Amino acid sequence: MVLNMKKIFIYFLPVILFSAMVCQVQAQSGLLRYAQRKAAESNYFEAANGYAKAYSKQATYTAAKGAAESFTFLRDYQKSHDWWEKAVKFPDATNNDWLAYIEAANQADQREAVFLALDSMNGSALALNLDSLKSWYGSKPNSAVVGVDGLNTNSAEFGFTKDSNGTVYFSSDRGGELDRNKKGLRIDKSYKYYNKKSDWTGRDFLSIYKMDDSGEMEKLSIPVPDVFHSTEPYVLQESPVLFYTVSREIRKSGSYEVHSEIYYSSINEGGQLSDFKGLSINAPLEYSLKTPFVDEEEKRLYFSSDMPGGFGGFDLYYMDYSDDFVFEAPVNLGSEINTARNESNPYLKEEKLFFASDGHVGLGGLDLFEAKVLDKGFSGVKNLGLPYNSPQDDFGFFITSDNKTILSSDRPESKGWDDIFELETRYKDFQALILGCDGEQLTGDLEVSLMEGTDRINVEVKQDGRGKLEASIAPEEDFEMVIKKDGYFSIHDKSLSTKGLKEASLEKTYQMVRVPYNTTAYVDLVFYNLDESTIRDDAKPSLDKVAELLKSYSFLNIAVRSHTDARASEAYNEALSERRADAVRDYLGQFGIARSRIEAEWFGEKEPANDCSDGVPCPEDQHQINRRTELLLLAFPEEGKAYQLPPEMQDLDLCDVSNIQLPADLPTIYFGFDQASLSVNDMMALERVALMLREMLYHRLEITGHTDSRGSDAYNEKLSEKRALVVKKYLEDKGISPSRLNYEYFGKKKPINDCGEQPCTPNMHKENRRTELSLPKLKKDWTKKEE
Repeated sequence: MVLNMKKIFIYFLPVILFSAMVCQVQAQSGLLRYAQRKAAESNYFEAANGYAKAYSKQATYTAAKGAAESFTFLRDYQKSHDWWEKAVKFPDATNNDWLAYIEAANQADQREAVFLALDSMNGSALALNLDSLKSWYGSKPNSAVVGVDGLNTNSAEFGFTKDSNGTVYFSSDRGGELDRNKKGLRIDKSYKYYNKKSDWTGRDFLSIYKMDDSGEMEKLSIPVPDVFHSTEPYVLQESPVLFYTVSREIRKSGSYEVHSEIYYSSINEGGQLSDFKGLSINAPLEYSLKTPFVDEEEKRLYFSSDMPGGFGGFDLYYMDYSDDFVFEAPVNLGSEINTARNESNPYLKEEKLFFASDGHVGLGGLDLFEAKVLDKGFSGVKNLGLPYNSPQDDFGFFITSDNKTILSSDRPESKGWDDIFELETRYKDFQALILGCDGEQLTGDLEVSLMEGTDRINVEVKQDGRGKLEASIAPEEDFEMVIKKDGYFSIHDKSLSTKGLKEASLEKTYQMVRVPYNTTAYVDLVFYNLDESTIRDDAKPSLDKVAELLKSYSFLNIAVRSHTDARASEAYNEALSERRADAVRDYLGQFGIARSRIEAEWFGEKEPANDCSDGVPCPEDQHQINRRTELLLLAFPEEGKAYQLPPEMQDLDLCDVSNIQLPADLPTIYFGFDQASLSVNDMMALERVALMLREMLYHRLEITGHTDSRGSDAYNEKLSEKRALVVKKYLEDKGISPSRLNYEYFGKKKPINDCGEQPCTPNMHKENRRTELSLPKLKKDWTKKEE
């Protein structure tokens, strides 16, 4: 018996399972039919629940897509994204479903999901259609939106307009103590209004409010009879007239739908609407009119409508009118503006049409766009991008008389269902003036790079060709600027920052300095024995210092100019001077100095330092002065090269070329007792001074003569003058202008060693018998490191 019962159970099991499946399918079918019926009634709240329950019974494409579409209509962006994510996993999913999924992911601020979806499409036409999302999100907006003070609540506020007296008009459903857990509806999104009987949203009716410049708020009484909703005001500036949208109660038998209309009323002295008149094309049982805007200069009313004959959904139209508001036939704005979906909220300003659309490629639901106004038609529809647009709905564009930009949005920052926002410029104005050494503005193009933050994002910089730069820069950021111009040192400023900057602008002045090509920075001399090119021991310290400078500073090269005395033939002497130049090059090569940085010249006996030329008898010490090599360190030797300003010279005023130059060590000339003549060593030392003064024309030399303490004051004063003059005359004979040589004499007034209280040694007396040389304005030695 047990066995038979088991067989019977096994026999009926498939029947039971099949019956359960049939019941489940029938249950799902019933839920789907219910959900579809509620969706057809535009009751998307119940439709969404129905589709979700149907999906729980059996996961199907139809149920997932129905739930996704219903939550989209409800503007529940997160649930819309979740259900579209389910729907696109079915093989039945279409390109339009993927578009809807990407839009829902974007609206739910699931940016990573958007980019993953775009990347997975591998360059398909669908992906290209949305690729601008990456561009918008990849660029930083130069402003942000903030809620307008005093207007926004936890209800819906949108549709801002302002008259010439400063009174603001806007739409709101504030005031009702209703179920705020249900999503609100706005005609801009749902395209339908509801009356109390069919309004399942639990929201209050939309009304028009006004706020004066003192902040006092008042709800306008609409004179049109039987009005459910009044919204989307637009006030004229030149006359006290208000245009607005209404939804009225119209009693009629049977099933029908009532659409919105556009009316206008006069505003009396008390600020109330005193009369009303509807547009002749209002047809509330056939189609909707909404979002009026009036171009008073052209006498033209713009609006949005789904009247027959459009491109699909709501289109933008205009009607011209006369002085007494007699309107002509409506004109569609054309396919450049209108799409198969919905366009609304027209607004004109300075030859541009601004409008909202969910048919053009956008960032979210409704996006704000602009187009150029032409004599006939429009061109160049452009998405306004961030921050005008968000992943949600953005509409209601308006610019006040003081150039404040206003928009409406239900973006996540909203306090209520919709808020009214003002565009706040967050970026700072950056201005830089580029001056030359004489304070003149530099003309011509500059190569400018302005980089933001650690990512070094390039910031656009405008220049006027006269040394003025302008840019908009982000707040609370660090910047780096590089400015280049041919023949000038580049400017590299890493100190730019807007962190903590309270002012609206950041202003800088920069000085660009011409590169002083081939400027002599340092000089020295080395001497040779007769008929030799070997580097003497007394020359090695000079060459060692030159080598160290060349190793340390890549912007220095050296000119080596070698000479001989006049003895022997010219040919022999030229070859000898070449060997002397080669000896210097070889010596510097030991330090790793490339020969390309050494410019060697040899002159033989052609440029003697004194008159000991052919046939002129001279003592050996005079010939010694001619056996020499001049060493000239040249800063910035490559003409035309774009040199960076050396770090060592950052703090120097390079408009004064003498700041680049390093003077040679200045000698002190010592004299014998009661003498004022120069020895050969003195002459060799003064040759270095003469070379320095010839190459460094900005320098002026101070010469001071002194004596020891022996002899009378009068005698020593004259002797010290002779000692100063003998040095001065030697330098003058070398071609140095007397105006560059200032001399003084002090006799025995300024001794090195005081021989009054205690006797001085012969050497101490010698130290007092001197002529000192100095540069009166000795510049900072940029080769010396700060302690």
